[in-house]
Amino acid sequence: MFSQEKVNIAYQALKEENIDMWIIAGQESATNTEPVLSIMSDAEFIGCTALIFCKDGTSAAVCTPIDYNGYVHHGVFDEVFAFPVSFTDTLAEVIQKKNPKSIALDYSLENPAADGLSLGTYKMLEEAFKKADYQGEVLSAEKVVVKVRGIKTEDELAKIKKACLEAEEIFNDAKDFIKPGMNCQDVYAWFQNEVERKGFGYSWPKSCNPGVFSGYGCPGGHMGAPDFPISKGDVVNIDFGIVIDGYGCDLQRMYYILKDDETEAPADLVDAFNTVRDGILLAAKALKPGVTGIEVDSVARDYITSKGFPSWNAALGHQMGKVAHDGGPLLGPERPRYNRDELIRTPLYENMVFTLEPGVPTRAGRIGLEEDVVVKKDGAEFIVPPQTEFYLIK
Repeated sequence: MFSQEKVNIAYQALKEENIDMWIIAGQESATNTEPVLSIMSDAEFIGCTALIFCKDGTSAAVCTPIDYNGYVHHGVFDEVFAFPVSFTDTLAEVIQKKNPKSIALDYSLENPAADGLSLGTYKMLEEAFKKADYQGEVLSAEKVVVKVRGIKTEDELAKIKKACLEAEEIFNDAKDFIKPGMNCQDVYAWFQNEVERKGFGYSWPKSCNPGVFSGYGCPGGHMGAPDFPISKGDVVNIDFGIVIDGYGCDLQRMYYILKDDETEAPADLVDAFNTVRDGILLAAKALKPGVTGIEVDSVARDYITSKGFPSWNAALGHQMGKVAHDGGPLLGPERPRYNRDELIRTPLYENMVFTLEPGVPTRAGRIGLEEDVVVKKDGAEFIVPPQTEFYLIK
């Protein structure tokens, strides 16, 4: 079925962007997926299909005859056209009838979540435009997809929260498992056993989930767990995300392995932890509708570097939802790989979900926290309570 809430977001986005028509088109979506389709519906394309949404609040579907009753049954489309012979002929007739001045298609140079149109399907659309003698503008639907995918419904937020809560339970149980003398790969295997035992999915590929990194000199990044020992006096960073009911989470938690004579983590490590934690809290307060990603990134980055720590070589955060990296604008700095308006200078919207994940190096390993938050008018809300101190391992 289609989500009427997502359809309504699409209509509003078309009005705001002054786009007359948005066409979501594809062939066999189970084979060659269209990312935005799963956001709006649990339907699949079976054969050539075009879903059409217009600025005036009307909609249409062009589909195979065998799919006709299904699209009528969805109750979302004002008109459903089953093409008897030629997909392009029927689509051309619909375009002529609607007579749009602008048509948005799902292609994007920067946002993979808005880049679902295959070259073959685009060629068919070109043929339909020619048959319709369409003289208007063809443009990217990226700005529409950013809102349709990024602005989460209450149902989507509930599913993300469920994933976060279940991940937090695994993080908490890990306090009783992690011990000095283990290898990072032992902890990696334990987390995966918990995911499999509980029947959850992974927010990113299993081979890299979770990331487990311990101690100075431990390799890090998107790599799973290196063959590296966990020793007393080390910090242990775990980057972990699961999927439940089609929606996921992406969290990082920090553990400290106490030495024999310690009851608390050393002051310099606590200072580093608190700096990262407080940078996240400041960024969350700044994350309101209408701000841009670079503004939010700067709040955390400026605070952390003002405390004498180096700037980290990554964005502060990314959108999250169906997958850990959900596409669209991000919270990033003015660096070459991020420095594009559509990524870091686009105003953000209420009910978008972002990660906040700064990190700093220390003599005992990298300290990095990651929280999942929802954009709200008075500042971002944490989906689950943020970590406020080290998890201590005796």
